[in-house]
Amino acid sequence: MRKVVVIVMLAAVGIAAAGCGGRGDRTAPATSTGGQVAFDQAFIDAMVPHHRSAIEMAREAKAQGLSEPDLIEIADAIESTQQDEINKMLQWREEWFGSSSAGAEEQALDILGLSAADAGMEHSAMELSSAHDVDKAFAQMMIPHHRGAVRMARLAQQRANHDEIKNLARAIISAQEREIETMQMHAGGMQH
Repeated sequence: MRKVVVIVMLAAVGIAAAGCGGRGDRTAPATSTGGQVAFDQAFIDAMVPHHRSAIEMAREAKAQGLSEPDLIEIADAIESTQQDEINKMLQWREEWFGSSSAGAEEQALDILGLSAADAGMEHSAMELSSAHDVDKAFAQMMIPHHRGAVRMARLAQQRANHDEIKNLARAIISAQEREIETMQMHAGGMQH
């Protein structure tokens, strides 16, 4: 009888220990409640609509007659590169968090500690349809938009749990800082 009690107690301790999980166990399924993992999901949920907005602005600027060759090149790059990045992020979201549908952008920005203004999300593609100088308007709208992406990417370099997010953040910073420099030449002295 005593042997059975000891076996049952050892089994109970084993089950309890297994339920607690180990420290640093990276094979456990990811949930959106942990601090670092929540950041990764929030980054995706904020960056996907951010990139979609940039693509809409690039398409609208071209439709409205964007004419400067270097701005057209940037608009084309935004359309292709950022769509590829969206596809990657949604695939990661499915793998890591069980859904490829991005969550609420506002909530994601809150987790990142950013406002819509901090993220450069104050403009929409519709504003380009009434712009007198499409080149200048596109540059003026896209500079703060890119700066917002760079701000989010810098946070990701510090706080992301997945290396894929950190590598994407590095690529975003590199590409968009280069594009900001080019767009500043067309923004008509805009400095913020």
